[in-house]
Amino acid sequence: MTGPRTPTEALRQRPTEAWISAQRERFPVEPTIDEVFTHKLRKRMAATEHSLDFGGLDLRLQEFLSAQTGQPELRVEALERLSGGASKEQFSFWLHWRPEGAEHPVRQRMMLRMDPTEAIVETHRRREWEVLRAVHGRVPVPEALWLDPEGRALGRPALIAGFLDGTVRPPGADRMSGVGMYFAPELRAALKDEFIAILARIHNLDWRRCTLPSFAVPEPGTTQAVDWALGLWERAWHEDTLDAHPIMARAALWLHEHRPVVARPVLVHGDYRSGNFMYDDRLRINAIFDWELAYLGDYHDDLAWASLALFGCPDEQGALLASSLLPVEEFLQQYEHVSGNPVDPERLRYYQVFSYYKISVIAVATSLRVAHGRRTHLDAMMNFAAGLGYVGISELNRLLDRI
Repeated sequence: MTGPRTPTEALRQRPTEAWISAQRERFPVEPTIDEVFTHKLRKRMAATEHSLDFGGLDLRLQEFLSAQTGQPELRVEALERLSGGASKEQFSFWLHWRPEGAEHPVRQRMMLRMDPTEAIVETHRRREWEVLRAVHGRVPVPEALWLDPEGRALGRPALIAGFLDGTVRPPGADRMSGVGMYFAPELRAALKDEFIAILARIHNLDWRRCTLPSFAVPEPGTTQAVDWALGLWERAWHEDTLDAHPIMARAALWLHEHRPVVARPVLVHGDYRSGNFMYDDRLRINAIFDWELAYLGDYHDDLAWASLALFGCPDEQGALLASSLLPVEEFLQQYEHVSGNPVDPERLRYYQVFSYYKISVIAVATSLRVAHGRRTHLDAMMNFAAGLGYVGISELNRLLDRI
């Protein structure tokens, strides 16, 4: 008989209210982030396995949308699960309804995005809803239309948005969420400038004029934005990991000791990279996806993430391409020119370390935890993702040794 793999493994698997309270006190995070993390742990107390049975979802969805629109004649048809996406349950369906201001009913394709029992990243549907609404019309995103924030109607927290057609993975690309994706030279030439221009628009958005009540506003000129962001990922590690790891402890200590002051918090996408944008037949980027990790912080976070080797590939001469689109130095220089935001090498280095810490948390801790507990629809993928985590830990060690 073997004991727990770490001293607190039993508490991670079956938390107590006292342990949950200790985690909440130890790791400062935004209130809505605390809400979803605490809810996750309380669901573990019930030891519920993830259900793949969505029988009746179409009827619940139709009832929900009828109530939201005041249209009892509304119909939901052809609900089907979508492939892709590593963190949320996603479905498409056709909606027969009358949009506001329309003279006649229309048949419109929609997307439903729902929480699994536990996700590879725990995020808040209301935050995602708010940021999609805030940036719509400013950057290309699906139009967020309806929200079931607590899952009272649909069984789990969910949002519904318009469906957009396009290409995320070019022909022959790996199916693993944008990792090592390859774009042919003609595609890179067509997409790279727009990829940078959209990121600049996100960072230069006047978020204070947007409706983002679920986002806590960090104090400018302090480390508060970093404190909250680091608290999120440290908390995820300590709540989810199956094994302790000295490099993760070393990285967390370094990240705490070198927290940069954020003079002017901006809207950070949180997962801006290959695999999270879509382009149309004209080779124009027509959608940026996966806003669930958006927060108010330092734009260097997005720059470091988008230029990680894990999300890039070498070009024909062997140079690393940021998000598989253009050389890293060119990406940073063009961003600086287009956005007007200076790129600080020291800050970029900090967020490179932070980026590999995040990847390691996701892949080594959370993905294995949710697969181990059978609390996701992607058990096999979660186990496969663990290999990426050890790449992340190796890179963490390499970066820390060089600093």
